[in-house]
Formats: sequence, structure tokens, C-alpha cells
Amino acid sequence: MNGSSITPHILRFIVLVAVQSLLLNQMTNSVGVYFNVLLYPLFILFLPLQLPTPYLIVLGFLIGISVDAFVPSWGVHASAGAFSGFMRSMAFMPFAPKGGFSAKDPIFAPAHVGWQTFLQGAAFFLALHLLWYFTFSYFAPVFGWEILKKTGAAWLFTMIFVGLYAMMLNPKK
Repeated sequence: MNGSSITPHILRFIVLVAVQSLLLNQMTNSVGVYFNVLLYPLFILFLPLQLPTPYLIVLGFLIGISVDAFVPSWGVHASAGAFSGFMRSMAFMPFAPKGGFSAKDPIFAPAHVGWQTFLQGAAFFLALHLLWYFTFSYFAPVFGWEILKKTGAAWLFTMIFVGLYAMMLNPKK
């Protein structure tokens, strides 16, 4: 990545951390415990497809710890971000064209992979992220049903916001 191609990612990092910390986390506190929208994983989702996994893990950890700095979650977002960085390439594998993604597909976005593939891949990726997040948020098997309920509700709300984000901002880089 050269200097001009890294700028959209830096801006996305800053905006997503601000929106997550200052708006969406506050909405969860106001609306209710089942209204969870986690948009910061979009930073990991929209990183270049050719980026090696170790970089994804570090960048996932950095965005997660940045969100953790604004809420008392003690590293849960950092853990989920690092996990998402690790799982991203495996989560996209079922949606890759034959032969895998090429340099022609710089990011996993509707402009490059189509809306259907984007929504399917994003849904699977975010389901993994949310399940990890809520599992480590509760960190006890006795809360299994609560973890699944919160994961399902958060996945539904998050996917609505992901669709809106992708339609309004149409990320291409």
C-alpha cells in the first residue's frame, strides 16, 4: 500500500471508532441491551484482500483496543478485532471466485464482488465477529442462550447498518 491508498483506510479507522464509541455504544445504553450495532469490524472487512493475515490481526487488535478505550469492556473489542483479522480470509473463502481473489479486487466491497456476494460474505464475517464478541463478553457457558440471542439481534441490526453504509459511502479503495 502506498501513501495515497492508505488514506481511505486511516479515515475509515477514525470515523468508525468515533461512530462506534460516540454514537452506537451510547444508543445501546439508551435503547436497550439487545440493540447492539458493531460497525468497527467494517474496517477489517474493507482492508485490502491481498493484505497478509498477521497485519490483519494487528490492525484488528488496534481498532478493537481503540473502541475499548471509550467503553469499559476491558479488551473484549480488541480480542474480537484480532479474531476477525485472523478469520477474515477464511470467512471470505466460500465467496471467492475460482482461483481466489486477484489484485483486480482490491477490497471486499459491492463495487468489486457484487452485492449478493458482499452481503453473504459480510454476513458470515460479522456473525463470526459477533459470536466471538458476545462469547468473550459473557465468558461462561451458562449464558449460552443469552449469547445466541444477543448475537442474533446484533447481527440483524448490524447488517442493516452495513447495507446502509455500503450504499451511502460505496467504498472502492
